[in-house]
Amino acid sequence: MRTEEFEMVVGDTPLFVKATAFQTYTMETQYRVSVNGSPVYIFGWHPALKRITAIDRGSAAGNIPPNVVNAIGDQLSHRMAA
Repeated sequence: MRTEEFEMVVGDTPLFVKATAFQTYTMETQYRVSVNGSPVYIFGWHPALKRITAIDRGSAAGNIPPNVVNAIGDQLSHRMAA
């Protein structure tokens, strides 16, 4: 699967995002996402929210501010769907 690297600014915070798409055993596309060299977070489609968002089951996903999660999810939707 392909890897996308992109820069964005959320609030006043510059972010460098690296996202690699992969397929789960159920053939669902998810993304390994690193922000500014952080450990990897898993993003994927959330059916109730109807958007791509952080879906880590652990506590790591809670470390990303919601506005950053939303901005990354929006970028993934646009970039990976193209």
